[in-house]
Parts: sequence; C-alpha cells; structure tokens
Amino acid sequence: SDEVWEAMRQAQREMNNYERRKVYHRAWYSLDAYSWAENYALEHGRSPEEILLEREERAARLRLVAALPEALAHATPTQARRVRAYYIAGINQPKIARMEGVHSSKVSIAIRRGLRNMRRCYDGLFPSE
Repeated sequence: SDEVWEAMRQAQREMNNYERRKVYHRAWYSLDAYSWAENYALEHGRSPEEILLEREERAARLRLVAALPEALAHATPTQARRVRAYYIAGINQPKIARMEGVHSSKVSIAIRRGLRNMRRCYDGLFPSE
C-alpha cells in the first residue's frame, strides 16, 4: 500500500540523514540525546565493594584527623608549631625559617622529628592500621 511505502521511504530518509549528520559532525557515536549516560553509568558505576572501601577509608581519615591534636601534643611545642605551619597553613620551610629567625635546615629537622613523634602516637592509637 502507499502508506506503508511512504513510511518505509521516510524511515530510510531519516536513517540517511542520521548517517550524514554523523559524518559531518565526525561523531562516531550515537547522536541521540543522553544515550551515553546509561552506558557511562554501567561502565563507571561503583561496585558495592568500592563503596564500602571508600566508606572505610573516609572513616579512617576522620579518626586520624580527630586524633591530630593528641598526636601534635606528642611533639615538642617547636615541632608542633612548625608542623602546623608547614602542613596545615601551607607555609614553605624557608619562609618559616625567616619568620622564626633560624636556618631552614633547623625547620626541616624539626618537622621531620615532629612527624616521627606524631607517627609514634598514631601507632599507639591505631595499632592495626
């Protein structure tokens, strides 16, 4: 019938137009709106194991941050002040040295020793981690 023939011609025209648009736009993927979203979600979705691991890692980081004041208390006041300035305030070691009027090697040594003392505290607080 003529209606069926016209529907088939229209479908063929739409397919040809679609192929021409793909070539013109150099789109070697679907041009349908948001067709990629489903595939992306399927390929890049997090598994239950990944979600659980992320939660455990986040909880561990929060425990470490919560214990930071106690860990800093295990360092000398100078070490704690320099560790805070370097890691928390983001001030570089030469600038800390200039602010305190000491050589930068002294700042570096104090930070290293302060971290060692803090690590000992963390090892005592979290022996299994």
